[in-house]
Amino acid sequence: WRKCAGFGVLGLPVPSEYGGMGLGITDVITVMEGLGYGARDQGLLFSINAHLWTNTLPILVYGSQEQRTKYLPGLCNGSLIGANGASEPDAGSDVFSMRTRAERRGDHYVLNGTKTFVSNAPVADLFAVYATVDARLGPMGITAFLVERGTPGLTVTRKMEKMGLRTSPMAEIAFDDCAIPVAN
Repeated sequence: WRKCAGFGVLGLPVPSEYGGMGLGITDVITVMEGLGYGARDQGLLFSINAHLWTNTLPILVYGSQEQRTKYLPGLCNGSLIGANGASEPDAGSDVFSMRTRAERRGDHYVLNGTKTFVSNAPVADLFAVYATVDARLGPMGITAFLVERGTPGLTVTRKMEKMGLRTSPMAEIAFDDCAIPVAN
């Protein structure tokens, strides 16, 4: 992880103003393919891809300027590890069945629910998490939240053992009245 960060792999498509290399998609895919051929184990590559495509790039594309400035430099240099919470124990990745809820309470949203198959969860510093704010809207009622490790109400629960990709840590995460600032 640290060697890849030192070579700039964790920030390949991120503009240099945020600590990345600013490369195009073809270059990024070529590097990922090369790592796939050269790696002894695909777990590292799997974790890098989870970090990059489901955490770092959504912040770059959809995040606020404040979020980009706060999180992208650390995600690019490897001092922060990203994870993504979308799948759920009873729903998989079926957004129509998502049960994790977020309720607005003043200047915070309060999250309650569970996510499963969260790559990097045991070591992650920043989780991009999806929760329903209005179930009547189906998938259009889902919103993304950035949740930092250590936020009260966030627990990394059951570590998941796998048949393959064992060097890519995976776990469930739970939210129990986890208050997230509206800015996240």
